[in-house]
Amino acid sequence: MSHSDKRRRGRLIERSFQLGLAWRMMIVYFLFFLGGLVILFAPSMYRLATGSNLNEIEPAAREFLILHGRVWPAALFIFGGVFLYTLLFSHRIAGPIYRINTVLRKMLEGEYPDKVTLRRGDFFHTTAELIEHLSRKALRGEGKGEGGGSGSPEAGGK
Repeated sequence: MSHSDKRRRGRLIERSFQLGLAWRMMIVYFLFFLGGLVILFAPSMYRLATGSNLNEIEPAAREFLILHGRVWPAALFIFGGVFLYTLLFSHRIAGPIYRINTVLRKMLEGEYPDKVTLRRGDFFHTTAELIEHLSRKALRGEGKGEGGGSGSPEAGGK
């Protein structure tokens, strides 16, 4: 294979898988973020809700507004970064799955490739090696004619 065949593409390989994973990750991070907000803002909110004089409420209100001004820009940055990172990371999963599925379809059609090529940083290299071994075994003709299979009447007794 040429060098250009191993290049990572900028597009999404398995769009539904990659976007679904990214959105699931965002929902989980959002729930953790909400928990963090409760922990972060709860003391100030409690003092604001239970305070009776202005001297108690003023420091809590100032702290609440300062936190409010700092948290939201950071949250947008984090959520955007996590979403993009998840898309990039899922490329290392979706790419090999796409390649392995392509090789399996070829094998079903009677073509047995010598090599299943994955990029260096991809996952599932051991799975690709297993498919290569299976392909070599099929090319040698091993496994044919052994046993009747589980569906044959001669395979089992009563």
